Amino acid sequence: MIRPFVQGDPVTHRRALAYPAVLASAHIAMAALVVAVVYQVGTVVSSYVARPLAVAICALAAVVAICVDVRAVVRNTYTVGLKRQTAKVLGHDPDRPWWVTPLLWGLDTGLIWSTFRVSCTSWVLLLSAFLNVAPQWSGFAYGAFFGVPLMVAVMLPEPETYARPDGWPLRGVQLAGMTLLVALPLTMVAGYLA
Repeated sequence: MIRPFVQGDPVTHRRALAYPAVLASAHIAMAALVVAVVYQVGTVVSSYVARPLAVAICALAAVVAICVDVRAVVRNTYTVGLKRQTAKVLGHDPDRPWWVTPLLWGLDTGLIWSTFRVSCTSWVLLLSAFLNVAPQWSGFAYGAFFGVPLMVAVMLPEPETYARPDGWPLRGVQLAGMTLLVALPLTMVAGYLA
């Protein structure tokens, strides 16, 4: 948890805010790069796939993703993806500069496919970028929707001041992901029809 890093005297607090800032920046940069590369690779494929078909495939993928996410919520688990995370031992080496761990952690999570996923939104984004339905810069937005809330959460008061039921953070993220997934096919169809 990041919160213990940001408590204490003002100097320690300022220095500790740099940790999630590096993590968030690395995540945003890597997500933007990955989606841009997937988009560029997809330009070859998308030139052979009619635009209405590409939009329909992405809309169908979003609907399937909603079903998979609902299943994950019901089973109280994560969604489809690798069941791994960045090695925790990175943070326990006193000889390593402080910024290396959050940098590697952010780059790893920014790869999108390499760690636990709480929503299938990631997979729909990659498919949409590959079919050139999502814009090339959408990885930046995806990364920002992780990085900005992370920084806000670190600066909020202790969780005990606004207690939630057990499992709320994971469920909240999954519900937000499902809301986005519901909006995606509607937005794609509306954009195509306009």
